[in-house]
Amino acid sequence: MSFLCRIARRTLVYVTSMCLAFASLANQSFCQGPAPSQIDVETVYLFNFAKFVRWPAERDGEQLNICIAAQKAYSDSASRVVAGEQIGTRRLAVKLVSRPEDVSGCAILFVGLAAKDHLNDLLNAAAQHATLTVSDIPGFLEQRGMISLFVVNNRVRFSVNLENVDRSGLSLSSELLKVAVQVQGKSPGVGAR
Repeated sequence: MSFLCRIARRTLVYVTSMCLAFASLANQSFCQGPAPSQIDVETVYLFNFAKFVRWPAERDGEQLNICIAAQKAYSDSASRVVAGEQIGTRRLAVKLVSRPEDVSGCAILFVGLAAKDHLNDLLNAAAQHATLTVSDIPGFLEQRGMISLFVVNNRVRFSVNLENVDRSGLSLSSELLKVAVQVQGKSPGVGAR
């Protein structure tokens, strides 16, 4: 088998496994136990998003903080999801935030409906750092958000605003963009790694 064929095969296997991983989340088909709640599915998405983001070099090696500005059920679920997990050499941690000044040190910021009144202030704070912003608040992408979670036919899906991602100095893997329902801004492949 030629070198190019081996590379193509590995790439196909990788992309297929990524699509299957996100499809299983979207279908909420976990192997054991009762069906997960929407909160559980959304926090698993946060963990998986972290695998497909490239932060600026100065963030390398730091602990990867997933910050939650939402009801406590989100931070409890996220803590269970990331317990003992690492992405590369970065240990994951969950931090509950309520004020814009708490956003410093966040790699990912999830803003839930409970924090809707503080959305603008939280996004302004996140813009000062290389922070991926995610929310399930309707219209989030139009308010400078990066990834919007929403439910269609009882399944959690997501859309991406690449212009907002690019402004932050982050880049998203093209594998992540391939499984998004919609990518606003530049076409997939531009601004993606």
